[in-house]
Amino acid sequence: MKPIEKELREGINKCEEVVKQLEINSTTTQTQINQLFNKIRAELDHKEQELLNKLDEIEKYKKKELELQIEELKFGIESIIGSCQMVEHSLSLSTQNDVRLLAMKKLYQSRLDYLSNTIWKTEPCHHPLIEFSISEKEKESIYSNILNVGMVDSSDISAKKCLISRDEKQRIYENKEFKFEITSYSKDGNEMKIGENGNNFKVQVEGELRTKNQNHECEIVDLNNGKYEVKMKLKDEGRYLIFVKYNGIDLVSSPFQIQIFPKQRDYHKITQPKLTFGQFSSSGITTSLNRNIIVSDCDNNQIQIFDSEGKFISTIGSYGTGNGQLNYPKGICVDLHDNIFVCDYNNDRIQILSSNGEYIAQLESCYPSSITIDPKTQDIIVCGDDNQVSIY
Repeated sequence: MKPIEKELREGINKCEEVVKQLEINSTTTQTQINQLFNKIRAELDHKEQELLNKLDEIEKYKKKELELQIEELKFGIESIIGSCQMVEHSLSLSTQNDVRLLAMKKLYQSRLDYLSNTIWKTEPCHHPLIEFSISEKEKESIYSNILNVGMVDSSDISAKKCLISRDEKQRIYENKEFKFEITSYSKDGNEMKIGENGNNFKVQVEGELRTKNQNHECEIVDLNNGKYEVKMKLKDEGRYLIFVKYNGIDLVSSPFQIQIFPKQRDYHKITQPKLTFGQFSSSGITTSLNRNIIVSDCDNNQIQIFDSEGKFISTIGSYGTGNGQLNYPKGICVDLHDNIFVCDYNNDRIQILSSNGEYIAQLESCYPSSITIDPKTQDIIVCGDDNQVSIY
């Protein structure tokens, strides 16, 4: 029991050390938050004072010019009143033959003409508005940015909330790099904004037969924003399952399936067959997932299977109408699980057989002659001698 006791005590010590570090890190993070918001407040205060100073400047400028205009108008009023009073006073003291009045007439007339012909600016030289303008878009941007300033997170990622994004339409070729991206989320459902967890993600590749594939390259790049770019290169064609795990737990979109295609051949360089083999009346041919060559031998009412080098492996079927029996087989193909779909022409049906030739099911079809399967939807597409295409 002593070793167990020792182990438990070590566990307590580790937990207590984590508690101490947690308190230290919390204080450090608090200081960082305070510093950030103090700086933001200082910038806001500076901008506020700048706007208030501009407001004060505009107000003083407008008031000064309006006050000058008021003084000018007051001067005009005083001039008019003074001139009128002076003329009235002179008239009250004078007589009809007053020589002095006649001498002043010209001066009075000039003064009155000046006052009556002067254009006085009676409309205020400024309007009273001093507007503060900010667009709704700018306001929303400010509010949004404030709400999104920083994030306090424990850096604990939830594998079940992380998302995998990839181009599902991308055609992937052997020994050619392809990419997908992981977006990490915390346990409370918030998208992570920091990285440093790349080493906790692991990518595992399994072939169609659920065997681990080691013949691949994989690199996980930390984008330092909570996202991780996975670069992969598989060196063999075929179908694969890609498992992505965080601390041993599958992500929500894991596993996902990919198809690795061989590099496209340069068909201009093909001048003759690489290999010729077999003696049969073939009306349909396809290949299996493990590259076996499957031929529908119509005259012999059977399916023949060869390896990729043309060596005979086995036959499937015999003449008849029963399950697994054939009558003039024509078009042939396989699905993602290596099941064989064969146009059983004279039996008016499509037979579905396992890779070992065991009967699975059948579909009614009028003289079916050619067949294929949509690799994405798994729809069965058949062309018959009735000049129609049927989709099952």
